[in-house]
Amino acid sequence: MTWIAFLLILISVFLHAGWNLLLKGHRPSLAFCFLLSSCALLCMLPFFLLCPLPWMGLSWEIWACLGGSIVGELFYTASLANGYRLFDFSLFYPLARALPVVMLAIGSFFLPLGREAPGAWALVGMGVLFFGCLCMATHSKGKDHAPARPAWQLWGWVLAGATGTCLYTGFDNGATNLIKDSDIIADLVRAHGATMGAILPACAYFFLVEIGLVVGNGIFVLCMPKERKAFREICGKAWTPLVAGFFDALCYSLVLIAYTKATNASMVFAFRQLGLPVGFLAGILFLHEKALPRKILGLTCIVGGLLISVL
Repeated sequence: MTWIAFLLILISVFLHAGWNLLLKGHRPSLAFCFLLSSCALLCMLPFFLLCPLPWMGLSWEIWACLGGSIVGELFYTASLANGYRLFDFSLFYPLARALPVVMLAIGSFFLPLGREAPGAWALVGMGVLFFGCLCMATHSKGKDHAPARPAWQLWGWVLAGATGTCLYTGFDNGATNLIKDSDIIADLVRAHGATMGAILPACAYFFLVEIGLVVGNGIFVLCMPKERKAFREICGKAWTPLVAGFFDALCYSLVLIAYTKATNASMVFAFRQLGLPVGFLAGILFLHEKALPRKILGLTCIVGGLLISVL
């Protein structure tokens, strides 16, 4: 993990916690996610137009990674929309972010998620981090302290979100590395410099991912009456999806660039868990959630796990 990758991830975690809080605090729904992705799509359009990559000439592996990433993102957004609608932010967010840490670390030994597998200390740190995420989760009551919902409902959406996160993380890492290693990038770096040679392809790739998200979530909104109703209530009447979309676009563009600066995708995702304490503090300040001792213990374990993982 380089310092450049770490700084990119640090900025991205504030943006990630920001758009998740906007989704949770306004109206969690696929309609909100559709508007969010539409705004992110517009934000990334200039980068796509400026990027001189001949997209139709890229290898089928890159297009396969793009398709897999879109599927993973659709799982992830559906998980957030339903999880935030049914459960408290302080319960669902830690669980949905905790499972992929271990899943990606295990996957690094069987799948090409980086140039090297995580070492022993990194695995120990990820285990501590995972424990901390679980500690942050409160009892499984519904939103606004409604009667407890079935455990299968909670873990079903958590597993869907974790699976989606692992899918888009792995496929995005693969796509960015394939693009970076292609002969076309060498010409792009010579023409625009090393920094722009990394930023333009990453942002252009994210534009293509957002097209898939807009189409996929748009189909869900059209086919589901409750989502059509939510769309009519949100569209043109709230600024939060637009701000959330801008935060999302900037956040994940930084993450994609960080993949090109890091040695392993699971380490990138592990450091993204810094967003949990950021979200925790934001929840106290903006959502008026309680700072329970169990959550504070979880925060301590998360920070400790991150420190151990870089030893």
